[in-house]
Amino acid sequence: MPTIGSGSFNAAVGALNENATYYYVAFMEVYVDGEYKEVYGAVKSFKTLSPSTATTLNRDWLEAPESPASLSGKYLVTTRGTLNGKNVRNYSILYDPSRYASLWTAYVYCDAYHGSGTGNGWSVNPQIPATKQSSCKSAYPSVDGVTYDRGHQIPNADRNADNSLQNQTYYWTNSTPQHSSFNQGIWNNLENQVRTLAAATDSVYVVTGPVYQTAGGSETVRTFQNSSNDGKVLPIPNYYFKVLLKVKRSGGSITSASAIGFWFTHEAHSGENWQNFAVSVDEIERKTGFNFFANLPPSIEASAETNTNWNTFKSF
Repeated sequence: MPTIGSGSFNAAVGALNENATYYYVAFMEVYVDGEYKEVYGAVKSFKTLSPSTATTLNRDWLEAPESPASLSGKYLVTTRGTLNGKNVRNYSILYDPSRYASLWTAYVYCDAYHGSGTGNGWSVNPQIPATKQSSCKSAYPSVDGVTYDRGHQIPNADRNADNSLQNQTYYWTNSTPQHSSFNQGIWNNLENQVRTLAAATDSVYVVTGPVYQTAGGSETVRTFQNSSNDGKVLPIPNYYFKVLLKVKRSGGSITSASAIGFWFTHEAHSGENWQNFAVSVDEIERKTGFNFFANLPPSIEASAETNTNWNTFKSF
């Protein structure tokens, strides 16, 4: 019988439940005396952790909001993919399974991410248990006469240069119920402006998300249940926000920055100009309780986050 050497291999697994024990066994087929035989290893196990302590996103990522002191059942996740043959971060989320939504989605956009891909359709985010995702397999139902889209938070068009990146924008964790006229109207117009801006500048750092209740607020949150959604009840956001950042550097150090925010009530806004909804990043921080662009030098962050004028931001 031939001598069998030693070695190792790695395998990635996803969509596991937290605080659970999983068992596995490795086996191989060997060709011995004219036939294949299966050789099994010992049964091993591992236990996943509970998301009780927040991890911290990389301090060099300017798009990253301040990480929460405790996740409290939420997930802080960064997806990665390939761009021009290099492994790159795609986007980061703070995911709340009680809402079936990411409370914020943060990413950097530049013209290198622009292409002509179309994506493969909605799927499970493998980094978060599937049972904690909406997994809505068909269009959302109408609620009070309003049709809702499965709205992307990072648009698929912001990552259509590479399939590995764009397909990750179709994770359920990147979807929220968006009023169709809002999603395909004023919100889409703003997204297009960000892409146009990025084509003429180095990079734009973006954070976007749904808001169900403002910080300290008690707004009523409507819900719906979809039969194709395994009976899960999804809340409908009352607001949406987007905050944007540009920076200037000298010798590798940030010397100045400009930022702007947009705050929308979640309704059609038919015929309205997206520029009319520009506000300061400071204001959106007060309304959401989040600290955006926390990795900027403090004095530069404080100055940048007071701007409310789109043209000032655009020309920076």
